[in-house]
Amino acid sequence: MTTQRIGKYACLEVERRYLMNKIPTELLDNPQGWLITDHYLPNTRLRLRQMQSVTSKEKIYKLTQKYRSEIQKPYETTITNLYLTEAEYNHLKVLEAKVLQKRRYSHRASSRTFSIDVFEGRHHGLILAEIELENQSEADQVVLPPFALEDVTADPFFTGGNLVAMTEQEFQQGLSQRLRDYENCQATTSPTMEHTGANQ
Repeated sequence: MTTQRIGKYACLEVERRYLMNKIPTELLDNPQGWLITDHYLPNTRLRLRQMQSVTSKEKIYKLTQKYRSEIQKPYETTITNLYLTEAEYNHLKVLEAKVLQKRRYSHRASSRTFSIDVFEGRHHGLILAEIELENQSEADQVVLPPFALEDVTADPFFTGGNLVAMTEQEFQQGLSQRLRDYENCQATTSPTMEHTGANQ
């Protein structure tokens, strides 16, 4: 995450998000990562998070405020993290919330490190890759990774707050339509790209 401050405590987060249709094989061979459970508190910009290591007993607890202002670009958000003890987390966990659960894995490709999120529960079937960047210039230059279907950074459908607010039917219909659209787009453009590459 960039260290650029916004105000006294908040930071600027710059990241791009990509839709995938399958998990990279190397992640299945070495499944180290985190089981993440997010509690989105209604009518707020707050998210309570528990991160449980899938290979050890390590746990991390955070209370996060995350939002995008009207003047920020789709890949920019303002984020403030407060790290909690287990007792503090348990006190807040009883509050009304909508829950989102996923497994996060680190994946190295194209000389960059991505976070691969494999969603569970009623969001099963969704796989997203995210990459944190230092600044706007880097965000503008990063290209679509080879394992991804499409850059969906600007699509609000894939934000955590929107995912938890949808019904299971709304989610499945929205995801299925996007997967079809992007897979069809890849099938249409791939021969052209291969032909262009052969002539360079």
